[in-house]
Amino acid sequence: MKHFFPLIIAMACGICPVARSQSNGPKIGDQPPALSLEKVLQAPEGTKASWANLKGKVVVLEFWATWCGPCVAAIPHLNELADRLKDQPVQFIAITDENEKIIAPFLKRRPIHAWVGLNTDKSMFKDYGIAGIPHTVLVDKKGKIVGITHPTMLTEQVIKDALAGKKLALAQPSQDHRGGIRPGEVPYGGDQGQPSLFQVLIRPTPADAENSSGMASGNGSLTISGNTVFGVLSSCYGINPVRVVTNCTLPEGKFDFVVKTPIKNGDAARTWLRRAVESAFELHGKRETRDIAVFILSVAKPNSENLVPTVSTGGSSAQSGPGRMQGVNQSIGSLAWSLEGKLGKPVLDETGLTNHYDFELKWTDAGDEHPKPEVLVQAVHEQLGLELKPATRPVELLVVEKAAKQDE
Repeated sequence: MKHFFPLIIAMACGICPVARSQSNGPKIGDQPPALSLEKVLQAPEGTKASWANLKGKVVVLEFWATWCGPCVAAIPHLNELADRLKDQPVQFIAITDENEKIIAPFLKRRPIHAWVGLNTDKSMFKDYGIAGIPHTVLVDKKGKIVGITHPTMLTEQVIKDALAGKKLALAQPSQDHRGGIRPGEVPYGGDQGQPSLFQVLIRPTPADAENSSGMASGNGSLTISGNTVFGVLSSCYGINPVRVVTNCTLPEGKFDFVVKTPIKNGDAARTWLRRAVESAFELHGKRETRDIAVFILSVAKPNSENLVPTVSTGGSSAQSGPGRMQGVNQSIGSLAWSLEGKLGKPVLDETGLTNHYDFELKWTDAGDEHPKPEVLVQAVHEQLGLELKPATRPVELLVVEKAAKQDE
């Protein structure tokens, strides 16, 4: 009987430190590590961010990045809190490891009502034990850490309680709020010790994270967490799950898939992922073209304000759930890919748009992971200025079968 076990290929190379798990960072009740910021944007001229200068204020530290979908999604909530508490001794500081060339144009398009601290050497991310973003640290007027959480769990009442010196009723973030992941990074604090130069890993998803999933890719690396074997086939072969036909039984359960290579090419990561999945689960895929029902994606309203060219030069991220879909640094082809999953049919991109975009799409059928097609078609038209029309076209499909056994 064969057993599925973690497949790990790694070569360690001690070049630079990696983010540590949260357990190695400061705890509630500790004094926070220093504010080692190279520059602070949107602060009064001459401002020096230090705990001595912030004494007597409640401080909200928000670790984030422009490429992180959950971080961008949390900005409106944090802005609302900052606006409501603007007359109180409260200072919000958004801390990123990206440089000013990326952050400055981003802020013009998506304002952040806070100081924005640049920490490009990642020293604060290391000192605070940041394993994933977004990550929020709340410091009281006495300079003690009183909360470590996800930004969406932070409320006006929590901050007012911190101002009053009360004990906070602030839950620790659940696995559903574990934050963004970086391409090639093992999720849930799995990267310990020296970073790997090359790595391919497949392992069962930890039991306490099975209800969460995520994906990040870029610079020749990728991380897919909490996905099924069927779900990851699309990344292996570069094809959407709605175009996959399985002629065999696939393993049950969810897995984490990590590929890290020194080759700054997305095809390299996909090639290694496909080889690992085929080897670990004894599968083989072949392509066939068939005439099937599809949706055609085209431009209905040029220059829609909700479909904005990205300013991120790092990785990309995409998230979706009941009633919403969000992307950072995504092509229209990637948007079409996400729409396929909601509509259950191939979506062919005929927009002619070649830029990468940030977008947020919401629809009223929020209780259903797969909304009625007409609901999603209307949302795409009104919010993104794009059209979805049904048609029949020849489409390439992937047929997955058990690999032929080789003689030993």
